[in-house]
Amino acid sequence: MSTPTSQARGIVQFLVTPIDGLLDGVVHRLGASAAGFVAGVPDAELHGDTGAPDQARLAGVLDDLRPYIQEVLDSGEARYLSLASPEAAVALVPVPCGGDEPLGCLAALSRRGWSAPERVALECMADAAAARISRSRAEHRVRMLEGALRAAELGVTIADERGRIVYANPAEARMHGYEVEDLYGREARSLAPPELWSPSAGVPRRAGRWARERTNVRSDGTRFPVRLCSDAIVDDEAGPLGLVTWCEDLTGAGRDAPEVPATDRDALTGVLDRAAFMRRLQLACAARVEPRSAEFALLFVDLDRFKAVNDRHGHAAGDALLGTVGRRLAACVRPTDTVGRVGGDEFAVLVHGARREADAVPVAQRIQRTLSAAAPVGALEVHPSASIGIALSSECESAEELLACADLAMYRAKALGPGHYGSADAALRTHDSAVGALEDDLRRAIDADELALRFQPIVSLEHGGLVGFEALVRWDHPERGLLGPQAFLPVAERSELIVDIDRWVLRAAARQLREWTRRYPAPCCPSVSVNFSGRHVVRPDVVEHTRDVLREFGLEPGQLTVEVTETSMVDDAEAAATTLTRLREHGVRLALDDFGTGYSSLAYLRQLPFDVLKIDRSFVQRVGHASPDRAIVRSVVALAHTLGLSVTAEGVETREQESSLRSFGCEHAQGFLFAQPVTAAVAAGWIERR
Repeated sequence: MSTPTSQARGIVQFLVTPIDGLLDGVVHRLGASAAGFVAGVPDAELHGDTGAPDQARLAGVLDDLRPYIQEVLDSGEARYLSLASPEAAVALVPVPCGGDEPLGCLAALSRRGWSAPERVALECMADAAAARISRSRAEHRVRMLEGALRAAELGVTIADERGRIVYANPAEARMHGYEVEDLYGREARSLAPPELWSPSAGVPRRAGRWARERTNVRSDGTRFPVRLCSDAIVDDEAGPLGLVTWCEDLTGAGRDAPEVPATDRDALTGVLDRAAFMRRLQLACAARVEPRSAEFALLFVDLDRFKAVNDRHGHAAGDALLGTVGRRLAACVRPTDTVGRVGGDEFAVLVHGARREADAVPVAQRIQRTLSAAAPVGALEVHPSASIGIALSSECESAEELLACADLAMYRAKALGPGHYGSADAALRTHDSAVGALEDDLRRAIDADELALRFQPIVSLEHGGLVGFEALVRWDHPERGLLGPQAFLPVAERSELIVDIDRWVLRAAARQLREWTRRYPAPCCPSVSVNFSGRHVVRPDVVEHTRDVLREFGLEPGQLTVEVTETSMVDDAEAAATTLTRLREHGVRLALDDFGTGYSSLAYLRQLPFDVLKIDRSFVQRVGHASPDRAIVRSVVALAHTLGLSVTAEGVETREQESSLRSFGCEHAQGFLFAQPVTAAVAAGWIERR
């Protein structure tokens, strides 16, 4: 039984009856996202003097409800009834599980009756909980299987009906001198000498198991003895499906390296500490007795937005995330490679045999894919990302120079935004002048009025008409042409330049909005949204400046919407909250942008007076399919409506996505399905057709 304690609208005591052990944790996560209406209120019959839930009384309430709960579980139908003591309206909603019996029951107590929207929202929560549980179970089974196969000393391959490898474990790749990815798509018979190849590369047409000893070939052409055991998987109707083969290296060459002493390991992450890693790096540099001998690459891995986790959720949460990252890094590289923690949230990976950048890039990509999976951190679930810098041993003289080059490349990658990687080429090592030159060009561009606005229409999903525009900045570069924001905003965000750009956009949007207001009086003239960066939103004069701009151009505050992202507020959440509250008091509308991509969306929804919630395109892209994101988006829409917010979906590209969002009750959308960002002249045509 769990009892969320947040004080949102103060109408519900939320209880959980877990039938499956996963349900309680799932509802802790989903329950937070439903805090708008499933929030506890002090109740004399359920709470003590301190306001803390009376666990004995709550248990008694649940005992009284158990016959009804069992009835709900048996029938699979929700029930809504009344209690005499405590006086409350009760909602009992089953958590579905496909065609099987429900996983559990959500029980909620209200001081008044349950409205139809609230019943829909509760059922959305139950659907979302079921989706998360199903996905969690499937992922758990896959992780267990993969963990067993990864830990196996024997090599394992799975080939499809054509004999091409679709899975290989690390032991198989290691004993043959490959990386796991290199084996995918190869013919399984290519691991043997050509003279042993069978005429057909496919799977036998009859099911069966057979064992044999033979010679296999490593990637460098050397041969070694192996023992194989294969199982042909054949369906009576569909025919051959695949071949599972276990491979034992009879020479013992595929054994793991000796265990690293505990004194050399970082206690928090389990990888090498900085001193031990630097010794390994120095030895690797000393092993290059001649050019192109024993070459390698160094990857510098820095977690993105790690400070946000520490600041908002505490150092215990940060430490838990670092431990997860360390384990994932160690698991996704070869045994011959070396992983170390070289700073607070900084790691380094020594990749042996990587002579070119092209050899190291797949490793960087694999690390980013591995780290991006959801990571449970206490009661939270975060999606880590990392910026990675790549340096080659052939381009540096010492371990210290190599680490500095990789570090510099990482900062260059981070300037492009989270989740990027970059290399330390000669120009970058000698002088990182490109960023400085770009900053100088940007300052000149602002003064020379080279920036330009584009307007992306926001449309109603109910009638398809225009409801507003989002103003997006572009740079009309005199030599490179029209540049998108990714080409210059990451550099601007490193300095106060981003504030200058934000303010240029605000004035330019206000000027255009005044022109439209004169040509198309209300109610024809739509509102315009502008984005405020993290540096801008914490400036002490941002409210006065915004108010002055609105007055200068004769605009009503309600004609402007300010969009902020969760990550823009993490560095100084208190100052950002003060600014946004004052803007809203002045009449400016507020939108929480890219909802779901940060660490603390729900806290902002509870604490700040947002008008609009914008669902990030990463969720919208998969909403048209039978995926967990579909249930999550549906629940987010229900949550937003319960909190009195309207919802705008970003990145809508297909009619299927549009139809799904409309069925969820999402009011507005923007994306290439409706229009790309357009000039002011083209935007005027949208207003005329309004």
